[in-house]
Amino acid sequence: MIYLMMIDSAGDKRKFVVIYETYRCFMMKIASDILRDDYMAEDAVHEAFIKVAANMDKIGQTESLKTKRYLEAIVKNTAIDIYRKRKRIFGREISADNFNICDGAAYMDTDVDNEVLDILKNLPDIYRDIFLLKYSSCLDNKEISDILRIPEGTIRQRIARGKEMIQKALEGLEVIS
Repeated sequence: MIYLMMIDSAGDKRKFVVIYETYRCFMMKIASDILRDDYMAEDAVHEAFIKVAANMDKIGQTESLKTKRYLEAIVKNTAIDIYRKRKRIFGREISADNFNICDGAAYMDTDVDNEVLDILKNLPDIYRDIFLLKYSSCLDNKEISDILRIPEGTIRQRIARGKEMIQKALEGLEVIS
């Protein structure tokens, strides 16, 4: 394994092998749930193990709950980073109609569409991520709750607040136009 070349101590190498064999499938499941693509999930797990190899000093016992939670956090954050990069590269056209915030007004003008995309890009991460998962990936609140490990009520509240932010920003565009 190429990961072992990053580790100096023989004890840490043995510990890494145990961690890899024990948690690889667990980490793959988490990454697959977030990315919905097995190949990208493999990339996320690979990147996560690179981070683990670089931080072996932060890992105590291999079979502890603390280690499992540490690995879960690493792979979850890595998968979300990959998800964000993918969305930036392969961003889909998003119109205001998808969010039901314009009282039936349809925006077909590309300048307005670009401004809406700018508004979405400038939303705080906690709102933007939920909007991407909900409207771009077509996930329901329960699935988003499972992925982000936050209550469904929080998801609903963030969607409502995000819609308010978008509505205010759109109203600001109308005043300028």
